[in-house]
Amino acid sequence: MLHEGGAIDFDDFAKAIGVDTIPVPTLVGDSTSAFMDALHANRENSFKDIMKKTAAGRGCEQLKIIATDQANTSEPMWRAGLSVTKFCTDGEKAAHIISQGHPEYTATSTQEKYELIKGPYTCATFDGNNEGVCPDCPNWGKVKSPIVLGSKIKEAEAIVTQPSINLPNAPLITYVIPTYPKPYFRGANGGVYIRTSNADGDIDEEMIYHNDLYVVRRLRDVEVGEAIVMRLHLPKDGVREFTVPLTAVTSKEEFRKHMSAQGVALTKMDKIMTYTTTWVNELQENARADEAHRQFGWTNEKCEAFILGNQEITGSSISFNPPSTQTAGLFPAFEPRGSLEKWKETINFYNREGMELHQYVVGTGFGSALMEMQPLHCAALHIHSKDSGLGKTTAMIAGASIWGNPDDLLIQERDTYATKMNRGEVYHSLPLYMDELTNSHGKELSDLAYQLTSGRQRGRMKGSANEERVRGRAWKSLAVTTGNTSLVERVSMFKNMPKAEAQRVLECHATKFHFTTKSETDIFSADLKENFGWAGVPFVQYVINNIDGVRQVCLDMQKRVDKLAGLSAENRFWSTHVSYTLSGLFVAKKAGLIDFDLKAVEAWAIKMLKRNKNVVEDMSMTVEETLNNYIHESWGSFLRIKSTQDLRKEQQNGLDDLVIPDLMPNRELVGRYETDIKRAYLLPKPLKAWCGDQQINYTQFVQDLKDKMGAKMRKVRLTKGTLVQLPPASALVVDCSFSPDE
Repeated sequence: MLHEGGAIDFDDFAKAIGVDTIPVPTLVGDSTSAFMDALHANRENSFKDIMKKTAAGRGCEQLKIIATDQANTSEPMWRAGLSVTKFCTDGEKAAHIISQGHPEYTATSTQEKYELIKGPYTCATFDGNNEGVCPDCPNWGKVKSPIVLGSKIKEAEAIVTQPSINLPNAPLITYVIPTYPKPYFRGANGGVYIRTSNADGDIDEEMIYHNDLYVVRRLRDVEVGEAIVMRLHLPKDGVREFTVPLTAVTSKEEFRKHMSAQGVALTKMDKIMTYTTTWVNELQENARADEAHRQFGWTNEKCEAFILGNQEITGSSISFNPPSTQTAGLFPAFEPRGSLEKWKETINFYNREGMELHQYVVGTGFGSALMEMQPLHCAALHIHSKDSGLGKTTAMIAGASIWGNPDDLLIQERDTYATKMNRGEVYHSLPLYMDELTNSHGKELSDLAYQLTSGRQRGRMKGSANEERVRGRAWKSLAVTTGNTSLVERVSMFKNMPKAEAQRVLECHATKFHFTTKSETDIFSADLKENFGWAGVPFVQYVINNIDGVRQVCLDMQKRVDKLAGLSAENRFWSTHVSYTLSGLFVAKKAGLIDFDLKAVEAWAIKMLKRNKNVVEDMSMTVEETLNNYIHESWGSFLRIKSTQDLRKEQQNGLDDLVIPDLMPNRELVGRYETDIKRAYLLPKPLKAWCGDQQINYTQFVQDLKDKMGAKMRKVRLTKGTLVQLPPASALVVDCSFSPDE
């Protein structure tokens, strides 16, 4: 027996109850908020804890009387005691222990009373049944029921949860929730709690936040310094992972802004801020900070791991990649939709004769990921046609669907030049697709051709400090652009000889393909928008697991392309684009992702290369043509006048006598042209500036003028024969009547 002479030993009582718990639902009142719902859902009650407080004089005297003087306990008070035990995790054992000494006790009758009770009795009910005891209780007026004295937060035992992401066709992901740093813990149904001891030695527990929120890892970002990755579980929106700079964690206002932006809705953030700081200190004690990946694609030239959205892909595993300041905004673009099998079925729409261009563009999506094996940084293809509805944009959508959502990954006409280059840096190994360059100015297109293929962002200063902006590694990718007109032709409106741009950017004129019905293309386009983001992972893993063989495929393919198309070193960008696109298609077919006729695509690509060669050969300009272009473009700045050499006899003033000029320059003077003898006098400085604008080598041009047209550098007075008397100046004298054929 637990009592002798009407007294009960509370230590024995506690031992008799034991530590085994029986899951019993906690009574909850009408909740007024999600916060309170979560708090009630995680609570449990311990009768053992109530009796410990009672033994120390801080519990319920009514329960003490019921437990120690059972023989004199009235039936209503006995039932009141049972009402408290019923809603405790250890209540069934406790119910019989506090009842065994009652004159009417039987196990059956006690169980019947126990089962009929609907909820724990209040303090007022206890006082009504046995007056004069409750007013002296230290808890009188502070709690509504004695059961509150044994209330505590049930701590989570499992650390794995599978949240349902409330997005159409979104995959279900298993998340491992780590153990929170002490004194914090996770409630059984989620949420963040803290457990501390008060002055009386009792345990105090408090809810910090009602949803799961925790720090996943520390990062070192070269731009923002140290940062942390946090994970937030929301009941309807699924799981969010986001990065917070450590500078924000230690600043109340900045921390509030970051957390509110992610959906943590609390008016006071102080306690979450302290909780987060505890996490940081715990992680600093136990693990090194990881480097934040600021670019997608391969992490190094060895091709050992590939970053794609929130995934770090290796040959045998996929792990979580935390967002960095550069990549966070693009993470949603890489969430897959639909299925891989449906994507493969959809992409097979292009597997027909006459659609080699479209198959080729899909190949750039795969081939771009192989460019890490190539010394060049980037190679580009421009597809143009004045007609619409040829599938130029849809082909790029198909290529982008390999990796993610095409709507997010395609760069549009309205995007700024800086945005285009920033995407190149962030995508790194992913294909760069730019739609509709039609309205771009010739100079911008020339800059694009050079910078895109150089693989580097422009150097820029930070807006907040006198420091240069951090640039990522040079991108290694394939690019495809579209427009209504030829890019090279647009550049030629800005400069006379865009041969360098033509060598950097392949061009292809798109032709119309006739489908059986319009619905055929409509269904294809719709399916692409609903099935994407699946092919990239198996493709990358195939490459990693067969890296030596893939490298050899790329080398052999480039040799084959160069031989078939007769390419030389100056055609290196063309060679790279075609050979790595074809290699991408070859590897993708080996990986079981496509089933295109690769021989047909190769034959089409070789024809495209030969057409580009012919265009560039026709683009070569003679020294005479270049001189003509300069004089015609600068005609308004030339002094046009007849020669004075045959108008005077041997006089001392000779050529200084006046001649009526045909035309005086209307702006700066760049040269003199004597109309009767067809001789030009060119000032070097404006000629050099024009050559620079046209990207013509000035030194070589001058040498060609001397070698092929007999030009000579002399000191002359350009304004002789006019009222303007200027001292002699160095000028390049060219006889424009000279014909190399004579």
